[in-house]
Amino acid sequence: MIWLFILGPIILVSGIAIYLEKKSGMTPPDLTEHAMKIDEADKNNNVHKNSGGS
Repeated sequence: MIWLFILGPIILVSGIAIYLEKKSGMTPPDLTEHAMKIDEADKNNNVHKNSGGS
């Protein structure tokens, strides 16, 4: 009977999470946009690195 107290809330929360995920239509993040931002940051870093200074 103790397993009902352990697995019950886990199953309930899992069911709610799956329902909300399907309802909201969640999609994975756009990796191309993320890659473009990383590339832009690398370019800016190289500009600052080669800017002279001391």
